[in-house]
Amino acid sequence: QPPPVRGLRASPRARSAMPSWVIDRYGRNDVLRFTRDMVFPTIHFPNEVIIKVHAASLNPIDLSMRSGYGATALNMKRDPLKLKSMDTEFPLTLGRDVSGVVMECGLSVSYFKPGDEVWAAIPPWKQGTLSEFVVASGNEVSFKPKCLSHTEAASLPYVGLTAWSAVNQVGGLNQSNCSGKRVLILGASGGVGTFAVQVI
Repeated sequence: QPPPVRGLRASPRARSAMPSWVIDRYGRNDVLRFTRDMVFPTIHFPNEVIIKVHAASLNPIDLSMRSGYGATALNMKRDPLKLKSMDTEFPLTLGRDVSGVVMECGLSVSYFKPGDEVWAAIPPWKQGTLSEFVVASGNEVSFKPKCLSHTEAASLPYVGLTAWSAVNQVGGLNQSNCSGKRVLILGASGGVGTFAVQVI
């Protein structure tokens, strides 16, 4: 068991439930429910870490998911072969961004250790960050910049990666091929647009 971090009284292994904001069905804001009995996350793969959430944020995709956006595709991603006997859809925790402290690491995680301050963007087919703890793959996590508070850091990862993905993965632009090119960024004053301008 990892030692307690920053005054926590119990390690993750000693607990079975945690507080979380969840939905049990799709709908409007009234479907949000606070519970203290959300199942505590566990490491299932050697590249995963458990993060103690210090700050989390909502994105437009969370509001869309609350209403059922992408439910069929996301359920297929959660259980593509329909091997799980239990419902993997609900209760569903929203939230894509997190800033916090690593509590526990999978066996193949060497880059992080318990106590490291990190930020992460959690993909929409996983349980979200509006919980006391969240599990993430190592490639979804990075060290939090020391110049940012947890609150500031939790507002950046998902929107920043969305902008980078649009410019680099979809647009095919990178440092070696974008010199002299003209790029039109629609919605440049919004969250993703602001990051896209900086990436370009």
